[in-house]
Amino acid sequence: MPSLPQFRIGQRISFSNSLSTIRYVGPLEGSNGDWLGVEWDDPGRGKHSGNYNGVRYFECKSKHPKAASFVRPTRPSDPALGFLEALHKKYASGDEELLGLGPSSNSTNIIEISGKVVEEVGFEKIRQQLAQLAELRIVLLDGLFLAGLAQQPQSYISAEQREKAIIDITRTCPKILELDLSRNYLEQWGDVASISTALPALKSLKLNGNRFADFSVESESQLSATKGAFSRILNLGLDDTLLSWEEISSLASYFCSLTSISASANFLNRLNASILPETVRSVTLEHNDFCSISAVAPLEKLSNLESLYLRSNNLSTIIDEAKTDPVPVFSASLSHVDISYNSIKTWEFINGLHEVFPGLTGLRVAHNPLYEDPGSAGSPNPAAIGYEEGYMLTLARIGELQTLNFSPITPAERLNAEMYYLSRIAKDMGNVPKEDENLVINQHPRYHELCGIYGPPIVVRKSADAVNPNSLEARLITFSFYLLPDSPIDYSTPNEITHQVPKGFDVYRVKGIVGQLFGLRPLSLKLVWESTELDPQSGDDDSESEDEGQEAHNSSVATEDSHVEKSQWIHREVEIRNGIREIGFWVDGDKARVRVEVLKPAVN
Repeated sequence: MPSLPQFRIGQRISFSNSLSTIRYVGPLEGSNGDWLGVEWDDPGRGKHSGNYNGVRYFECKSKHPKAASFVRPTRPSDPALGFLEALHKKYASGDEELLGLGPSSNSTNIIEISGKVVEEVGFEKIRQQLAQLAELRIVLLDGLFLAGLAQQPQSYISAEQREKAIIDITRTCPKILELDLSRNYLEQWGDVASISTALPALKSLKLNGNRFADFSVESESQLSATKGAFSRILNLGLDDTLLSWEEISSLASYFCSLTSISASANFLNRLNASILPETVRSVTLEHNDFCSISAVAPLEKLSNLESLYLRSNNLSTIIDEAKTDPVPVFSASLSHVDISYNSIKTWEFINGLHEVFPGLTGLRVAHNPLYEDPGSAGSPNPAAIGYEEGYMLTLARIGELQTLNFSPITPAERLNAEMYYLSRIAKDMGNVPKEDENLVINQHPRYHELCGIYGPPIVVRKSADAVNPNSLEARLITFSFYLLPDSPIDYSTPNEITHQVPKGFDVYRVKGIVGQLFGLRPLSLKLVWESTELDPQSGDDDSESEDEGQEAHNSSVATEDSHVEKSQWIHREVEIRNGIREIGFWVDGDKARVRVEVLKPAVN
């Protein structure tokens, strides 16, 4: 097999600004010459997974079925840069040669005028740029094909070159606090350690999108030096590195002061017993493949954890579907959780959050199937209730929440939400026989607590002779349409008319029927359903203070006066808006009283 010593397995390489990792070097069956098998960082560039014409040549780390390709070794690649070269390219571009990075760095340009030595004008500009580099606090070197200290990994340079490079970096930019080395040629962890050693003020390090192949530490002295290099770093980014959780936790163990770590987009689906440093307060695991909260249960051992970000996974249950895991219980220090953009479809999940996160005060749970608009076309979850109602029911089910979806929860919002939640429970209780009420109550862990605050809700149970839901009669709604006294109708037309309408008729069709009944233009009508159900009355005006809202809340808790209790509830009114939704979506039950209002024409 022909030798290609300039290429190695695990080497980072880029063609036309598209990063990849070499996974194979050698011939292909049925083809002449040697090839490079590469795994693209952007899987959209690939054609296969390392299996070509029925032969498996290499494995990809990515789970994408077409992340790989074969390219010829003669194809031009993007040149690698060392740290200082990348720094000057980004922040002092155009003067690399004069700054000592180009081929003429050993030459000196002296100008004499009348026997006197003078400076070139450009030197002042160079001094200014060097001074600016020395003052840099935040440095972004992402996507610059940076290979490490030098243009190749440090295992290929001498110890003297390594030490000199570290000294040069320290002299050039000693004040860097935040460094972004994402999407580069980094492949050896030793280069990251050496760069960190050279930056004594470094606090935040991003390594997203790199593909590390070598994590080795050869000796105890090197281990000590590596830990020393990372001892000051507080924030670490390892997104899209395709590292396993074992590798991530092993690398994190070098960072003895670490407070925040991000390991998103790494195809993680379950964390093993490997844990992070106890100092960690924030963990971000977004865009992975977790299906249950129990899949990240090892994080419950972090006693100082405050924030957990699990956005854009596939979360749908608290424990795995096989029910083999115990319910995890995280530290009470964990107060903020983000589980938005997941696959949560049931209230059982929301009810279980208090037990799993006993210190939870801030939650983001938007953009889950549970909160989709039930009237939207193609909604995959028939139990979806819409965002506004979902917001109320979520904060009512978790009593300690202070913020929900980034919105602070006011005392008035909590009061109204919890009373509305009680009315919903009462409605469910009314749909079952009295002896089965506990089956409903058991689905609502806060029911007894809320009854202790607001009193038990009124349960209206359906009569024994209720209509069979499968009969034709059950498909009709008996409407009592009535007009306000000042409505413009003929004196011979009654003010109230009873009429049966199929539940499947859309709103436009119903308005047409009402228009015919009263002799009015259908599109000039506004229909308002006057429900017999009770909703919580808004107790606070916008102009009132939160203290006044809290006072009203306290008074409702303390009093037993039935008149005060009733004043907290009002009959719900629902405007039946124009659209193609079925009338059965807007109205509950088989009887409905609807107020018909005649809208005044707009004045131009």
